Amino acid sequence: MRIIAIIPARGGSKRLKKKNIYLLRGKPLISYTIKACKLSNKIDEIYVSSDDDEILKISENFGAKPLKRTSNISDDKTPKIVAIREVLKQDQLLIDGKPDIVIIPQANSPEINAKEIDEGLDLMNKYNLWEVMSANSNGVQNPAFRIIRADKINNNFLSAHCGFVICNCIDIHTIDDVEKLEHSYKFK
Repeated sequence: MRIIAIIPARGGSKRLKKKNIYLLRGKPLISYTIKACKLSNKIDEIYVSSDDDEILKISENFGAKPLKRTSNISDDKTPKIVAIREVLKQDQLLIDGKPDIVIIPQANSPEINAKEIDEGLDLMNKYNLWEVMSANSNGVQNPAFRIIRADKINNNFLSAHCGFVICNCIDIHTIDDVEKLEHSYKFK
């Protein structure tokens, strides 16, 4: 079974310029997500999809494979899943082998960790789920990560075959979010 992570990281953030590579404690935000994926015992390959060459270069320096995304699927109105579907058709990715499971961790959720990702994969396999999403402890879905079986990625609905993993993560969009996380005793 081939399991890959695709981190979508477009370059046009508006509220916090260069959000995905904004420095948090001296490291780009995306580096924390790449590190969590690298520490997973289950992920075979990590890709970053971006329209921004600087994001791709930084991601490659931290161990992810860069995948250039076209500008027509890189605006703030294009749903993330549309970009992921397009990335899965790229020869650069397919040459490594067609995936069975796709993990979509968010570049601007630096609190993601390998334990939660692996827990999501275990949950998916144990109950034969189509997808697993992260949620806050209050039961509300958050965008930290989503795990989808590759053969279900073109579904246009949330399935009845889904599960959730508790992952209380701050989603970075503003300088206030960065400052909140920098001063958090929970963030290591």
